[in-house]
Amino acid sequence: MQAYDQIEYSNVALWFNREQIQELVVLIMEQGMNVAWRETTKYFTLSVQTNENRHRLTFKRIGQQYRLRDRHYKIKDNRFEKILHHFIEQVKGHAIITFFTGDQLVVQKIRYGEAERIIKITGSQREIVFEKECSVTMDDVMAALKRTDAEARIPALRMELDSELSVLHEAIKAEDKDLILRTKEKLSHLHQEMLLLEL
Repeated sequence: MQAYDQIEYSNVALWFNREQIQELVVLIMEQGMNVAWRETTKYFTLSVQTNENRHRLTFKRIGQQYRLRDRHYKIKDNRFEKILHHFIEQVKGHAIITFFTGDQLVVQKIRYGEAERIIKITGSQREIVFEKECSVTMDDVMAALKRTDAEARIPALRMELDSELSVLHEAIKAEDKDLILRTKEKLSHLHQEMLLLEL
């Protein structure tokens, strides 16, 4: 990746478990940044001091999960940016990342840890570099908007996804083609549900 003057993260939505938060703290400390934390029954807050400025990451506790959502970060420290990007990929989170240089912007929309769209803007010219195909229908969106249990369903759905991925891994090792097909179909339905719940 080329060097950028500044990288801005917005609309960040990440789900962590406790072990992943501990891993985040360790990685930040290993990179030579100062980190302090505070925990209450509802929140886990990290304060990270980079060479340029201080960043606050506040995780809301929901059951056994911790949610970092709707935060905005302007990052000039390459170490912190790499760590944040790593966790967005690892926990299959969401974010909009804007890379700034003197004469160009690159905007990357991340959903479930993967690029959904990448746009390059130079002056008045706008170029879509990459766009992932969407499979959500309007009926699906309307059904999702009527749901009231999204916050409670998402952690359970994540566990179901992890479980089905384990089943798929074992099916691939055993070369069980029927089980592979059934598991992939179930994963597709679970993924679709997750997309709708996190609209």
